[in-house]
Amino acid sequence: MSLAFREAREADLDRLVDLHLSAFPDARGIDARRRNFAHNPRGALHDLVVAEQGGSLVAHGFLFALEAWFGGSRVQVGGIASLGVSPEARGTGVARALLAELHARSHRRGDAVTLLYAFREGFYATNGYASVSPYRVLRFSPRAIPGAWSSHPGIVRPATGDDREALERVHEHEAARRTGWTARSSALWDKKLLDERRRWFVVETEEAGVVGFVAWTLSQTEPHAPVSLVVEDLAAEDDRARARLLALVGAQRDQVASVSLDVSEDDPLPRALVDADRDEVGTERVEHPLGALVAGPMVRIADLQRAIEARGYLADGGLDIVLPDARVHVEVTAGRARVLAPRGGPQITLAPGVMAAILYGSLAPTTGARLGWISADTPAALRQADALFTLPAFFGQDPF
Repeated sequence: MSLAFREAREADLDRLVDLHLSAFPDARGIDARRRNFAHNPRGALHDLVVAEQGGSLVAHGFLFALEAWFGGSRVQVGGIASLGVSPEARGTGVARALLAELHARSHRRGDAVTLLYAFREGFYATNGYASVSPYRVLRFSPRAIPGAWSSHPGIVRPATGDDREALERVHEHEAARRTGWTARSSALWDKKLLDERRRWFVVETEEAGVVGFVAWTLSQTEPHAPVSLVVEDLAAEDDRARARLLALVGAQRDQVASVSLDVSEDDPLPRALVDADRDEVGTERVEHPLGALVAGPMVRIADLQRAIEARGYLADGGLDIVLPDARVHVEVTAGRARVLAPRGGPQITLAPGVMAAILYGSLAPTTGARLGWISADTPAALRQADALFTLPAFFGQDPF
């Protein structure tokens, strides 16, 4: 029986919730699931694509219109989420067909890449997705944060409603220096700022005003049990402002037993923490655990030329690239790339799916070569590829 695809409608909500419960059996209630569809801060109900079979709705998946920063450029991204299939339709190819439909819509819309947080990475890898760099979830004692950081310039105070414009500005400025940070809609800012569990603080200087912010939540399993602090949001104009905000986290040491903070793979913070596991015990093999290494999202190229030319670059130069189904020359001038016909010069050859990991997943070509995914005709070609394509580690601070 053939599948038909269309945008979701309000009349579908009851069936959507029922299907969502089967696909994602977590603790969320009916109301939360309806809000996820009808009032999602990243898109509207019409961004949800449904699959019908024999007049019955059998699958759903969001295709959000997002933007994210790569190499200092804001890139149009298709965010795929909540891909779920009804129990009776599983194992029949419905998920793959719906994913192909989302890819086609993303391509027509003009997205450079699609991005998703995979439930099963293997399934998406067979559909052209590549992993981005992992991130780290640090767990440490607040006493591990260097006390000297509290002397960095700036006054720390609770944020107020008047600070919202400054918060958005600071976030935008840091995002432009990062890999994979997504632009936040007004609705997403509303959701974060109206969360009654979050406590927001800013650091400001007399010369520049607000130069950073931090938001955290506190949790306790029962009265008088140890308190945990989870850093939910952290952005700053520079490293000194960031350190000043982390010093505020450290100042909670008389109330808080442990801090949880997500950071990118290349974040230097773990080097500065002293006795991070002060109140923990290790094992014979791992005496001082600092947290966990976690897989991030996956990325897929929607259009090769668009993907190459949309992001920014940190160096200039040119290189031929041989792909399983294409061969192109990439020429970068003043941080912008053009896709040209092959020139027959230095070249690298890539395995399937690796281009997405290089362009948008922060995979350094030399690392790909060590894994056997990339070969180069000369060592100089591989060094040139590193200079052209390598980005700071991917860090998606707003999972969807």
